[in-house]
Amino acid sequence: MGVDDAFLEAGKKPGMEIWRIEKLKVVAQGTETYGTFYSGDSYICLSTRKVESHLEWDIHFWLGTSTSQDEQGVAAYKTVELDDHLGGGPVQYREVQDHESRKFLSYFPKGIRYLEGGVDSGFRKVQRGVYEKRLFQIKGKRNVRVSQVEMHYTSLNKGDVFILDEGMTIHCWNGSQCSRTERMKGIEVARRIRDEERGGKAKLVIIDENKDHRDENNFFQVLGSRGEIKEASEGGDDVAFEKNSQTSVTLYRVSDERGTLEMSVVNEMPLKKEHLDPNDCFILDCGSSGIFVWIGKKCTDDEKKGGMKFGMDFISKKGYPQWTQVTRVVEAKQSNEKFDASQLHDRERPKHKTEILPDDATGDVEIWRVEDHDLVSWEPNLHGVFFSGDSYVIKYSFTANWRRQIIIYFWQGARSSLDERAASAMLADQMDKNLGGIATQIRVVQNKEPEHFLRMFRGRFIILEGGKGAGYRAGSEEDTYDSQGKRMFHVRGSSDMNAKAMQVPRRAASLNSGDMFVLETPYIAYLWRGKGACAAERRNARQLIDYLMVGREVEPIREGKEPKAFWEAIGGYEEYATGKRMEEEKPSYPPRLFQCSNASGAFRVEEIFEFCQEDLVEDDVMFLDTYDEVFVWIGEGANEVEKAEAVTVAMDYVRSDPSGRTLEDTMMIQVKQGYEPLNFTGHFQAWDRDVWSKGKTYEELKKEMGEDGIRKVSEIRITPQSMKTMNNNNHSDTTDGGSFTYEALAQPYHLLPAGIDKARREHYLSNEEFFLVFDMERTEFESLPRWKQVQLKKEKGLF
Repeated sequence: MGVDDAFLEAGKKPGMEIWRIEKLKVVAQGTETYGTFYSGDSYICLSTRKVESHLEWDIHFWLGTSTSQDEQGVAAYKTVELDDHLGGGPVQYREVQDHESRKFLSYFPKGIRYLEGGVDSGFRKVQRGVYEKRLFQIKGKRNVRVSQVEMHYTSLNKGDVFILDEGMTIHCWNGSQCSRTERMKGIEVARRIRDEERGGKAKLVIIDENKDHRDENNFFQVLGSRGEIKEASEGGDDVAFEKNSQTSVTLYRVSDERGTLEMSVVNEMPLKKEHLDPNDCFILDCGSSGIFVWIGKKCTDDEKKGGMKFGMDFISKKGYPQWTQVTRVVEAKQSNEKFDASQLHDRERPKHKTEILPDDATGDVEIWRVEDHDLVSWEPNLHGVFFSGDSYVIKYSFTANWRRQIIIYFWQGARSSLDERAASAMLADQMDKNLGGIATQIRVVQNKEPEHFLRMFRGRFIILEGGKGAGYRAGSEEDTYDSQGKRMFHVRGSSDMNAKAMQVPRRAASLNSGDMFVLETPYIAYLWRGKGACAAERRNARQLIDYLMVGREVEPIREGKEPKAFWEAIGGYEEYATGKRMEEEKPSYPPRLFQCSNASGAFRVEEIFEFCQEDLVEDDVMFLDTYDEVFVWIGEGANEVEKAEAVTVAMDYVRSDPSGRTLEDTMMIQVKQGYEPLNFTGHFQAWDRDVWSKGKTYEELKKEMGEDGIRKVSEIRITPQSMKTMNNNNHSDTTDGGSFTYEALAQPYHLLPAGIDKARREHYLSNEEFFLVFDMERTEFESLPRWKQVQLKKEKGLF
């Protein structure tokens, strides 16, 4: 079978390639359009990645809600053609607008945007300064979907964020019941429209429903209509594109020997790999959650090529929605989207990143720092040194296939201002335009640096506190020393190419047994080696001293052998993160982080690989598995269902561990946001205490509130018996106090536990927590005048 000319060079190097079906032909799309899809069109997306010495592929054909049947057909058979051209190895996915898989969404970290119309709708000539008014709905937490909706008040609901783009003014309207995370995502999307489509010149207006009356009046005037806004429940699923799963999963054997699709049930849950036969084709029916077509390696060529058709015919035969996802998998290329999803232990963890590596990162590097919305050259001797309060633009040039190629990275420090971050994106785009639009632009945020980016600095990547954007005099290295001329660094990494050194507070609580730390004083550089520090970390720490601390006497120190002078230089001894697992140089059970979230009553758990503090989502519950301890981290915005379900899942996770551990020998700990103990924070590099706990350590918070008080609001030992008690309390509608936590009762009305008297929320606090909240006994509170009680409840968010 021949291949379309558009596919001749496809899949030969790592990266993303996208084609659109235009007039029933395959047309390659420019990288600047990636992430934007027209609802009237069909697309083919190819993801190529290098795994060790070979390439692997995933092919997705995306169907807009208004695309024609002809375009759908072309996209489907051209996907088969591309698959055949690549040797039949790729995994194929059928994606439908509004119902994309997590894998597909992960390709577009800035989110995907839907636009009305398509190639068959024709294109209008763009007039300078003339803009079509558009209304967008923002949905999603980790992966953002931006959908164009009708310009009418009936499109709005209280639980979502909407962006009204009228050209040089961009209105960001926040429904009264949307979460803080959704508001931040909305602002981010609005800024992208301003910076990437309006050159940073448009005015951005943030509106909170029923609070910003003047701006809200203008919003509805531009919208052209106004009326009663729908409740959040009418706005659809707000969690990142999760869908309810059906209760049963069924495996079918498929045959079309007689010219029609014939199926026979093989088995229902539990399913085993032995049920699959390489001589046949199978369909794993997960209902509206997805259809998986498994092609045995000994199937005929016709069966291999017809696998996707089997899945689509199966949808019609079973009466499933047309948007049901279909994934075609060739044996030995199984998708990890879903087979036995209940077994978290079966999820294979990548041994290394399989990201795009354009070259060996030995090309030419030029760096500029963003200062006053302009680019200022960063001296070559400072390459690899970044300030967390600044943003930078990095131009990387290299030669591939005898052509000069350019990548423009823009790195944004965790503490750089919103204006600086926006300026870095705009300046990177302007640089690309000055180069004729040939560059690839990549946004990099602190602590999420891709491998190629780190490789450019040959093992010397250092993040200093402060920076010009953070209000320092000149954003120079001298600013990073404290009043005693000292500073401290945390060094972590598994290889010479990904090790990073980050400045941390100069105190013993910053240490942990798993890594290397460098303490610099005016005359001595202490090289502190944790018991579990690996060889790469040791080398990187020494390189840090040779580069930043020239002239200092170097004093290596092993954990547990510290001289008195070291503790004096660090401000005195304090407890720090340590433990058996941290002391292993090659951990037998590396820590794992999971995100827990519920959507429309369904509960989902997703593993976060190579995690950092920024991965802890304030609106959700996470659990961190360090093997001997499992921490259930409760975000401030997590709802009661997530809290209860996450604990249950964490306990089931331990019970089902094939390594043989049990609940009896595993410490289960519940941790509240802002009150993280050292044995939790020690698993994150350069934990920032200022984010949630105002710079105070867990030990300091304990001293302020007392041992009993801190355990009440932060750390709770979870046992099967305590879990039973928690469940009973969470479903109790008694009014004898102690039924719910303060966090549960201080939520917005629509998130409050069912069955309680919302006007007497304080009545459901335990006596101990009542005293912690109001600083008085319950009897004293009840003796106060009614107006005083109301005032106190308002102050505490319980009214």
